[in-house]
Amino acid sequence: MNNYEHYLSSLSMIKKMKKDGVINDEEYQKSESAIAEKYCIKKVSIIRANDLINSPFRAMYIRDEKEEKQDEERS
Repeated sequence: MNNYEHYLSSLSMIKKMKKDGVINDEEYQKSESAIAEKYCIKKVSIIRANDLINSPFRAMYIRDEKEEKQDEERS
């Protein structure tokens, strides 16, 4: 296995721990950074995990209460 494969393998364990609630977001970020450093994956690398892109919570889906009221009034 090469460094990238080792990184992904280790990252999958960390992701599962985060999903199961064993670690929080801050601990996940620290762990991901340590794993990336261990396997020589640079901070600016496009292969690093970026949960801002893959997050189920996206800003474009957030609606202001004011907007919701206006839509209800129009209906």
